[in-house]
Amino acid sequence: MGAGEPLTRAEIDNEPEAKPGEAELLLRTILDNLPVAVCRYDREGTFRFHDGKGLEVSGIKPGEHVGKSFYELYAGAPEAVEAVREAIEGHAAHTVTEAHGINWETWVVPVRHDGEPGAVSITMDATAAGQREQELRNKLELIEKQQRVIRDLSTPIIEVWDKVLTLPMVGVVDSLRISEVMDNLLDAVVNKDARFAILDLTGVDAVDTGTAGYLIEMINAIRLLGAEGIITGIRSNVAQTMIALGLDLSSVTTVSNLRAGLKLCMRRMAAAGEGGAAPAAK
Repeated sequence: MGAGEPLTRAEIDNEPEAKPGEAELLLRTILDNLPVAVCRYDREGTFRFHDGKGLEVSGIKPGEHVGKSFYELYAGAPEAVEAVREAIEGHAAHTVTEAHGINWETWVVPVRHDGEPGAVSITMDATAAGQREQELRNKLELIEKQQRVIRDLSTPIIEVWDKVLTLPMVGVVDSLRISEVMDNLLDAVVNKDARFAILDLTGVDAVDTGTAGYLIEMINAIRLLGAEGIITGIRSNVAQTMIALGLDLSSVTTVSNLRAGLKLCMRRMAAAGEGGAAPAAK
């Protein structure tokens, strides 16, 4: 027979058969050494077999439930009851339920015994696995919170003057970060009833091609909210990126640094007859 070719009927018939009692030996080895519990139920949901090392954690002795109704004993776990009922009706099921203070993961499969329908369940203690999963979930949530804090600290929105917001940006600004910043800044413009929003790029080392376009979009969005966007502190390499992209900055107010930007805001507020008083100290 060539490699990969299926066995013929004659070859299958000549395969060595398991010795009598081999299956029983394997089952007993599993039940005595692995943390599982195996049960068989008749068509009425009555325990006909109940054994396994996994029962130790619940304080139940092997065979203790034999002759008892699964439906009555576990009436408080409707999901488990339904799984056994479905298996007896011919549909396999998989559940994770709580009983005896322990989380159990169970596979229930339909079987027939002496021509009668029934079911077999294989159950293992899933408490430790569930705890590890919850610990991992908690760690991921903590990492996400820390990342949000880092993003907020790296792009703080500060009300430096009455109706004047500033957004000092630091480091490398990519498209994902600038998109989040845009949402936060526009919300702040509305909530603070801001007249000016200064985007200070003094600490920005580099921008990607998408970011430069976002900056223009942000200025336009600020204008739509009735405020004016001002860009300060553009470095030479960032300016070169914008020029290389062919971006039109003719409608954007830019000044050399944040100090100059604040002076420009105060002059325009004074010219408009607005107070421009500094916010009260808190």
